[in-house]
Amino acid sequence: MSEEEEIELDPEPGILIESLRDVGYSFNSAVADIIDNSITANSGNVSVFALPFGDGGFKVAIIDDGDGLDRDELLKAMRLGSSNPRLAREAGDLGRFGLGLKTASFSQCRRLTVVSRRDGDTSAFTWDLDTVVRSNKWTVIERQDVSNLFGVDALGEHGTLVLWEKVDRLTGENGAGRVDYERVISEAQDHLALVFHRFLGNEPGTPHITLRVNGRVVEPLDPFNIENPATRADSEELVCPGVKLRSYTLPHVSKYADKQEYERYGLPGGYLRNQGVYLYRAKRLIIHGTWFGLAKKTALTQLTRVRIDIDTDQDEVWKIDVKKTSAQMPEAVRKRVKQLIEVIGAPSRRVYRRRTANLTSRESYPVWNRSEKDEHVVYSINEEHPVLAAFRNELDDGQAKKFDSLMAFIGSMLPMEALVYDISNNSDNTSTEKMGSEDFADTVRTFFARMRQTSDDEEVLDIMHAVEPFKSRWSETVTALGIEER
Repeated sequence: MSEEEEIELDPEPGILIESLRDVGYSFNSAVADIIDNSITANSGNVSVFALPFGDGGFKVAIIDDGDGLDRDELLKAMRLGSSNPRLAREAGDLGRFGLGLKTASFSQCRRLTVVSRRDGDTSAFTWDLDTVVRSNKWTVIERQDVSNLFGVDALGEHGTLVLWEKVDRLTGENGAGRVDYERVISEAQDHLALVFHRFLGNEPGTPHITLRVNGRVVEPLDPFNIENPATRADSEELVCPGVKLRSYTLPHVSKYADKQEYERYGLPGGYLRNQGVYLYRAKRLIIHGTWFGLAKKTALTQLTRVRIDIDTDQDEVWKIDVKKTSAQMPEAVRKRVKQLIEVIGAPSRRVYRRRTANLTSRESYPVWNRSEKDEHVVYSINEEHPVLAAFRNELDDGQAKKFDSLMAFIGSMLPMEALVYDISNNSDNTSTEKMGSEDFADTVRTFFARMRQTSDDEEVLDIMHAVEPFKSRWSETVTALGIEER
């Protein structure tokens, strides 16, 4: 008898298929994963219909005019793990694991139907999770009549329809949950406009698609705003085989037509949150707004975005996950990005020559405001000070409210009696505590970054040379900004 015996342990279908629902997709990332398949299938038009129904349910249909699949190909595509992630993929293939269609769909719904048409022949199969759980078997249902399926009327002579029914992750079981459908659809449109912006635009060498959501054409949202002539773009460089890098500096607010346009390119969460690396796999955005742990997000670098393009053969090196929403930066690229971070954000590498003429209008930017109310002099913290305002903008709504309360508390506790006594009796020996060098340098960079959104570099430097605490520590100020002065 052999000392070792192989024992086959098949997974329990009912248990495993429920577990696959919790891979971690959001509604937006799940829809994007389905559209990946449409692009790979050479689609020129993709339509997403996401609509509530009177019974409290919600259905999603994603329809393309791609190559389509015959019966055998579609049946294979419905299999869990339909392709080997280690096999070489074509340059434009946005898939990897052969799981995306199923896991993305299962994460949102309990009933997935795929209808595909090629050369006039129609094939259709359905995964019903309730059926799998009840029978505890890996069984799909072949559909003979698809005429009554939602969205099938929009399917042309060739292409594929992916239909989600029993969308319980949005609506809850039996449609019991309350859902703001308008918000869901609006956020999905914004997400798709960003993730697929290079396909939705007219980028040379990139297949063009027209994407519609509930009949509305989705316009591309280019996070680098390359159409704006004020955007500064560095030259593209090959970091290592299969990895290209290019950095961009976005325009400051004065270079936009209006506030709405400025906020649009800030993306949800604003410029500070969305600075950093934008990683693309085969032109499709994978992850964005991160420095991969190489640096903190600061006001000084909030207009900096770095585009990294990787080929499909880089999946394992970058550890791209099944959802295509996370990655790990390899060491060779980390070194280059770290070098880049060290030089970005400085005002200019040109020499700054201080102007002798006074500015026509100069604000003192006090941290404390002095005002008169009912014949009383009142001191309060100036929350519009660039350093405080920049910090507040980094906070979410809840944190910002707590910050306002903290500032109000500190402002109300100014020790007036002690100050009057000390200044009256010992003014020469009364002073504020001096900031440490590191804290001072951080303050310099934050103030500069905030001010340069509305003024050019030399104007900001002139202002800083005239106000405290920078005026009395000017040598440290220019050093912190990485410039010389003559």
